Amino acid sequence: MLKKIFLFLFALAMILLIVYMLGPKVETQSLTINFPEVPTRLADLEDYVRTREDTVIGLKPGNEAYIQWADSLNKRKTPYSIIYIHGFGAGPMEGDPVHRFLGEHFGANVFVTRLPDHGIRRANGMEYLTAQKLADAAGEAYQIGKSLGDSVIVVGTSMGGALSLLLASQQPDIAAVVLYSPAIRDNGERLSALFKPWSKVVMEKTMTKNGVMDMKRTGEKAQYWSEVQHMNAYESLGVLMYSEMNETTFKKIHQPLFLGYYYKNDKEQDFVVSVPKMLEMYSQVGTPNELKKEVAFPKAGDHVIGSSITSEDWQGVLFSTIEFLENVVKVPANPKFQQQVEEMAKAKDLVESIDN
Repeated sequence: MLKKIFLFLFALAMILLIVYMLGPKVETQSLTINFPEVPTRLADLEDYVRTREDTVIGLKPGNEAYIQWADSLNKRKTPYSIIYIHGFGAGPMEGDPVHRFLGEHFGANVFVTRLPDHGIRRANGMEYLTAQKLADAAGEAYQIGKSLGDSVIVVGTSMGGALSLLLASQQPDIAAVVLYSPAIRDNGERLSALFKPWSKVVMEKTMTKNGVMDMKRTGEKAQYWSEVQHMNAYESLGVLMYSEMNETTFKKIHQPLFLGYYYKNDKEQDFVVSVPKMLEMYSQVGTPNELKKEVAFPKAGDHVIGSSITSEDWQGVLFSTIEFLENVVKVPANPKFQQQVEEMAKAKDLVESIDN
């Protein structure tokens, strides 16, 4: 009798194990970026961007992708263009005013992208997002940057930093890569659970309502960051990080590279994404040592270091990025704004000396 019971329990355990192992799970993917054709005539390019944004249902004001012209009265291609790629659940304001001031300082046209399903107020926000759509959006941003400038500088925050790395690994002619708090891995690597059987199903049932998380944002965060995020969006982020943010990708990157992040000490640092993984990436990229720089910003106080809404030291981020692009990448400054930036830097140093 005991033998029959044992055999029954063993068979039941094997069946349950098989059911578990065959359960649904998220798979890693090889993300090859597609580069669509975009208008090369600048008037047509501006219409292309504006028309697309105007037709998006539920797009919140201030979240539109846009072109900032070096000279709005004489719209022409500039020697350098800058594309800004924002992070997960964010939008153009995530890098504002740093990306705008970089464009002004270097006399560069700037394309500030809005990634698919972002910046939208909908009950099922981000439900149709995929990692491939994110990768292709980075490809389109690069194509727009090529139409705007002879050489393209890519600036990305968080998930936008991951997309910038993927883009640089597949486009060697990018002039420089600027990374703010890049999402190499989420802090604690909780999204790694998605790649285990049944985990996404369990997370949807226990952490969401109808597959959606209410982020409970208020004020400017509600205006410029996503208010609801579907589980599919987290899957997209997880696939991007766990499929492509690895040494194989990083070794393909040889362009000048700047890494900025929030870190003060073990208790005061970026706990949205992993700082150790950022530094590991920095050591693995193929960029020569003399062409790369990493800077911790202990006063930033937030994962998003380049926005005046979140960061206590966006000016420091701006000045460090300018110094890197001028001295390492050899991008010439626009004389019109050089004096202005120098005056801002002196004022910042004066304030810091008084505080100390």
